Amino acid sequence: MIDEHEYRLRECVHRPRGAEGDYYGGQSYLEHLQRLRSEAAVRVAANVAPFFWADAANVRVWLCEECAGQLGLRREANHARG
Repeated sequence: MIDEHEYRLRECVHRPRGAEGDYYGGQSYLEHLQRLRSEAAVRVAANVAPFFWADAANVRVWLCEECAGQLGLRREANHARG
């Protein structure tokens, strides 16, 4: 059985390596992912544990600074939007 905490949190592959990063809303993550060209979007998405897009409003995504930068996400915007 999947713990609800695990279900709602996803992270990029760089977190276990000690990379600096932050949490972003799943919806914001998807919106920024969709702005990328196909190849870049697939490359970035491959770094994050998958989730159903329909669940995005209930998912928090931890991204390292590099992955967030590739998506154009900034910490200031993250904290302002929640």
